[in-house]
Amino acid sequence: MKGVSLAFVFAFCPGLLLMGCGKAPSGAADPTGAPGRPAARARRGKVDVAALLTKEEVGAILGQPVTSVEGEGTHLKYKTDVLLLEAGIELDQKDDVADAVQQMQAARTATGFLGGKPEVVPNLGDEALFGAMSFLYVRKGSVFFTITPPNFQMIAGQKAGEKLRQARSPEEMKKAMEELQQVQQTDPTNAGLQGGDAAQGALAVIKASSKKQGTQYETDTRAAAIALATKLLEKL
Repeated sequence: MKGVSLAFVFAFCPGLLLMGCGKAPSGAADPTGAPGRPAARARRGKVDVAALLTKEEVGAILGQPVTSVEGEGTHLKYKTDVLLLEAGIELDQKDDVADAVQQMQAARTATGFLGGKPEVVPNLGDEALFGAMSFLYVRKGSVFFTITPPNFQMIAGQKAGEKLRQARSPEEMKKAMEELQQVQQTDPTNAGLQGGDAAQGALAVIKASSKKQGTQYETDTRAAAIALATKLLEKL
């Protein structure tokens, strides 16, 4: 159930928090440009794809080189060769400031509906907040964007599980098991193991993840999200 639930979570979570809000059309992506190129700005209802971060910029924040970029236009996912170490950016130029403000309100409302409490991030754009699973929502003028940061707790769990599979002695197995159990103690995805089908498990995980975790994993995840958003805001 846990693996299936996580797949549902990452498929559904952005949509749930932005339900009822359409996305602006976008052009082809060009995320491979040099970091030193001029910053692009939003003009006449359109955000130039050059305003997005380059592979090098995202890799510097994640601590690993970005090896591939998926998506198109201003909706991109940056991936590394480390399993689960990736980040997403979805940026939209709204029709006006009121439309972008309404999008932020939708994120607040949906986060509360899912059982969490939106957490305001001060001094980031015109307004910013963390929603479920530490998704970061930011508005600057009529531009609205979402940062999907890497989930460092999931990454730690994956690494611990791999150590357990590769253990060759009872001592190694014991140490790896203790490490895995330590990660899992505070893992909100455990809520998906309580029964029901995959969709019910995914909703349970989202509800649990919408609450403040207070772990170092969450702190690191949110720090990466803020760093990505700060770098992006420099180009807008």
